[in-house]
Amino acid sequence: MSVNTAPIIRNKVLIAVALACGSASSVGAGEIKIAPSITTSGYYYNTEIGAESSEATEAVALIPQLVSIYNGRNASASVVVTNTTVEQRSALPESDKSFTELSYNASVTLIENVLSLSLYGNHEYRAIDASQNLVSDKVLASGGLTKTKTDGAQLQFITPNPKKVGILIRGGFSQSKSDDALVSQNGVNGKNTFVNASLYQGNNFKGLSFLLSTQINDTKREFSQDFSSNLTNARISFNLLNDVSFVLIGSDSDYGLDESEFEGNQRQNLDTTSYGAGFTWQSTDENSIEITYNQLEEDDTSTRYVGLNTQWAFSERTAMQFTYGKRFYGDAYTFSLDYKLKSFSASASYLEDVTSYSRLSFEEGPSSLFVCPIGSIDFAECFQTSSGNYVLQAGEEFRNLNSFTTDITDETLFRKTGRINLGYDKRKLKAALSFTYNTTEYFETNREQTSNVTSLLLSYQMTRRNTLGLTASYSKVDFNDTERTDDVINLTANFNRKLSRQLTMDVSARYVERETEDENRDLTDSRLTVSLNYQF
Repeated sequence: MSVNTAPIIRNKVLIAVALACGSASSVGAGEIKIAPSITTSGYYYNTEIGAESSEATEAVALIPQLVSIYNGRNASASVVVTNTTVEQRSALPESDKSFTELSYNASVTLIENVLSLSLYGNHEYRAIDASQNLVSDKVLASGGLTKTKTDGAQLQFITPNPKKVGILIRGGFSQSKSDDALVSQNGVNGKNTFVNASLYQGNNFKGLSFLLSTQINDTKREFSQDFSSNLTNARISFNLLNDVSFVLIGSDSDYGLDESEFEGNQRQNLDTTSYGAGFTWQSTDENSIEITYNQLEEDDTSTRYVGLNTQWAFSERTAMQFTYGKRFYGDAYTFSLDYKLKSFSASASYLEDVTSYSRLSFEEGPSSLFVCPIGSIDFAECFQTSSGNYVLQAGEEFRNLNSFTTDITDETLFRKTGRINLGYDKRKLKAALSFTYNTTEYFETNREQTSNVTSLLLSYQMTRRNTLGLTASYSKVDFNDTERTDDVINLTANFNRKLSRQLTMDVSARYVERETEDENRDLTDSRLTVSLNYQF
């Protein structure tokens, strides 16, 4: 849908808001909650781009939003529809625009503890170039945004309390689209079918354990070669004495790509097979150390190495997992650490994977320690999760601090991502600090980007009605193909006051600065915003 048709949709949203002033109603065995709201924002900002002279200007935005939540015994769902209309006094092209965004998710238990269905989708506007994420928004550089759509469905089956053999199967379909893409005249259009299956020992097996798992993905890309992958892992363990077992392991990775089509042909082969044997020491169900001697087969090349796989729960509050092996790119690592206290929590992770934009749109899990009401943008309304495997309730979503993802492109990606998240939530103060490292190798165009992003969120409740907030981020993005570096600072301070039960005022000041080797891309923006939000 082009932005020219957005006013029609805006009118529909406004009508829906007007008709939906009831707050809740009962439907069947569940409850529907409808929360319409409207926000009016005025902006006064000054922008300087390159050598151009800066000019102060004004803008106004009208943002109606409709949040609908259903919560029943065997099903839950939420839908958020938001329209943003921006009018401003600016000579920049496409400065006046209208954006309609939609997000939804639903889950249904078909057979309790056995079969479930989930649906999810997100239609939003974001920067085509990922390095622009901390600069572009619907007021500043709105012409650099494009509409993206992700929709998917997943069906899960699991055998409850298996006696002999347990089975876990997840399968589904997703589709990702965008109006524009970075390195193509066309947008992204990827369709992905996936099946993840596991076969494991039941409760009656003694002295023997096994696990056979496979991940099958078939991604159809309209403007690039299709990308299919089949990742299989097998493991069987025989107990020798006390806590020590002998283990046999194997893995096979097949990505179904023709590497000769890669520009520069940097990667000759991505497919590998590995097998080995070793010993496992497992003192408890949560604590184990496994060391194996392995051989990696890659075309006509064989590499022998010592692999390590350990998981350790240091306490009820602290758990760690680490693996080391080899893949087509050499040494391969995964790592995760979770630490939880009542007021403070921390998490760290590192992951390496071959993927694509279409797959990332539904694969990426939560990277935040805070949960917020769905559709909310106020950090003061969020709370810190009580565990690392927190299950979202109806009307909740994770607040993602790690905003840097990938360029919008249909290319195959090899990503190395590391994250550290720190959270504090006690009395009047909430704080979230995030460090993200990301290296993305784009196979088809033989280019690479490395980003380091630091993000900070603070919220301090001064009184029952007054809250102070601070949002800060710093990013450094290196581009190997152009030898360019972008340094971006983004700072926002805001004051929020509840004028009544339904009316809230927010005053904020924002400063953005981008420095590059090309002075024509340097940017400085200062902004003062006053907003009024009315909850019906």
